[in-house]
Amino acid sequence: MTVSCPQCGAPVEARTDTRFYRCPFCTSSYVAEHGVGIAEYHMAHERDDRLAWSALASTLEREGADPVVDRLGCEYLVAPFWLTRPEGGGRRLAPALRHPWLAEAPLGLPGGDLLFVPEGSGFIPPDIPATEAVGEEAGRGTTACGLVHLPLYLLRFGTGGRECRAVVSAVDRRACLLDPLPRQGIAVPLRHVALVAGFALVLVVVGLAVHDHLRRAAAFAVVFGVSYPACYAFLRREA
Repeated sequence: MTVSCPQCGAPVEARTDTRFYRCPFCTSSYVAEHGVGIAEYHMAHERDDRLAWSALASTLEREGADPVVDRLGCEYLVAPFWLTRPEGGGRRLAPALRHPWLAEAPLGLPGGDLLFVPEGSGFIPPDIPATEAVGEEAGRGTTACGLVHLPLYLLRFGTGGRECRAVVSAVDRRACLLDPLPRQGIAVPLRHVALVAGFALVLVVVGLAVHDHLRRAAAFAVVFGVSYPACYAFLRREA
């Protein structure tokens, strides 16, 4: 079949049993789908699990959760994504690999250099057609769609007695939490509870004992004026 190079537009005779095609005019490599040449890119990264766990800890800290977790597993995956440029502008990523974690993670294209995939590389080929992943956008011209391989970390961790998952983009260290974090209860000291209860009890007693509205308001003002500084000083000392 004859496909058009996604870079220079030159017609190239391609064999359907070959994944990579090289343009003899601009020497770029690409894949072909339904007779359309699709440029294939990757983003350079060397695996470092410590970066993934550090990114997760930073995300948990921003979410107000405990950044110290039980590390249950870390999988490194260079996953293929269909990259489209809609007519309205911007870029859109859609998973090109049938993986449950990728379908749940709202990943975006990280900043960085997109490098052409060299011929004979061992990247995972897509198993989701572009037409299925992005719909009609895949066929709007030869430059409307590309294939980009993103390095990702798939983390399993335990926190609050639960097992959770997260996908960390290796390039920009952005973590996407796939499971809701367990809620953390706020422990209130018993002395503080007793102090608030005693203060409320004093207000109730004063309100029941003084029937005149003007005198009741004056009594409340006195109670607030005396008790508030005392309570504030007590809480500051306890802190």
